[in-house]
Amino acid sequence: MFAGKTSFKISGMVGIIILLLGITILFGTYQMSKVSNEIINISQEYEPLQNTLGEIKYHQANQVANFEKIKTGQLSETDSDIAKEEFWSSNTIIKSNIAQGKKLAETGYNMAPTDADGNDFKQIHKMFLDVEQTHNEFEYMAKDSLSSTQSDFLLKQIALKETQFKEKIDNTSNEIKKLNEQSINAIEGHERGWLIVQIGIMIVVGIIAISLRHFMHENNAELKKEIESKTIELQEANKKLRDLDKLKDDFISIASHELKSPIQPIFGFAELAQSGDIDQKEAWDGVTTLAKKLQNLANDVLDVTRIESNRLTLYQEKCRINELILETTRMLKTGLNKNVRIVEELDGDIEITLDRTRIEQVLRNIINNSIKFTENGTIRIKTEISKSSNEFLITVSDTGLGIPEEVLPNIFGKFVTKGHESENQGGNGLGLFLCKGIISAHGGRITARNNKDGGATFEFSIPLAQRKTINPLTN
Repeated sequence: MFAGKTSFKISGMVGIIILLLGITILFGTYQMSKVSNEIINISQEYEPLQNTLGEIKYHQANQVANFEKIKTGQLSETDSDIAKEEFWSSNTIIKSNIAQGKKLAETGYNMAPTDADGNDFKQIHKMFLDVEQTHNEFEYMAKDSLSSTQSDFLLKQIALKETQFKEKIDNTSNEIKKLNEQSINAIEGHERGWLIVQIGIMIVVGIIAISLRHFMHENNAELKKEIESKTIELQEANKKLRDLDKLKDDFISIASHELKSPIQPIFGFAELAQSGDIDQKEAWDGVTTLAKKLQNLANDVLDVTRIESNRLTLYQEKCRINELILETTRMLKTGLNKNVRIVEELDGDIEITLDRTRIEQVLRNIINNSIKFTENGTIRIKTEISKSSNEFLITVSDTGLGIPEEVLPNIFGKFVTKGHESENQGGNGLGLFLCKGIISAHGGRITARNNKDGGATFEFSIPLAQRKTINPLTN
């Protein structure tokens, strides 16, 4: 009888655990799906506008190029006529694209689900009107210049209007990106509130599981032996599964460990807040920090997947490379150990066509790596224009611990870390792998070596396609 009651109670508790776990999984899946769908919908609303701006920017560049050809006065009459025809053809396409952008913005605020979204699209529509006005002014000046004798004053005004038009296109594109990010952040912030509910359910499940274990231990010796026997079997089975998983896929093993590591601290913050040992703000700050860690890992994993499947997309633009380096080091110098300094030794500044965000990511990864392993000394960033190989070289050297010889050959592999015994830094071992993938996507190369007098040096190159030399930056 007693054994029957015990079995009934155990079965009841197991049923409750399974039910709660099922609810938690279904609820979490629903919320994740909802957030993903909303983010996709927002991206789909803004993507046509970005594509339209891209078309405008492309044809505006063609228009300016043809105007420059005509302005030189060195073309034959036939070539000059062709350049004029291409100039006005690009002009017609630009006007059509601007009209399309205005129409998309009008459709956006007419169909916006909320007033806030509607106001965003109205703002975009106004910026397209500004773009249209600037282009009309450029068109008028260019028409006057092509139909009469060119004057230096008029050419300067046209050049100024070209710059204004490009700036307005860039400002509109940046505003759309900002509004897109704000909308996504608002959705994620709203859905984050549901996280506490899921955490609460998981805590209840844990309490019930602990109670069940205690009950089984205290009330049924035979059942205890059976559980111990089954536990040993499960442990052996789990060990075999872990060994198989490790041999099968290192990627899943290490990524899973990185994803699970913040879960227990999240539980800890929730329990401390629930018991009143810390205030709600401190608890949420802790949860947010851990969530950002998970987000960074997820972004790295996504980038690794894109690189391995040759789907890494570069959003290239002309960029002042020294300005990019100085902006990056300026941020990294904040909070830097007083015993470590970053020194820039930059060659003449040039404009290079590259993905600004991705190259900044490479710089941050390499410099942060040097900071991590340099307790005292200097981190030196040098640049050099190599005319022989038509490349721009960037070198980051430090006076730190250097790279262990056994690690050096595979330093740019996945999940490879330096492995110093004195190291007390975290990392998922994906940073340098991503650096190599990004530089390779730009057509460059990246290397690493140890210095003779201590420390390590990383060097990467960017091809100098479509470069334009400009005045050096001052720090």
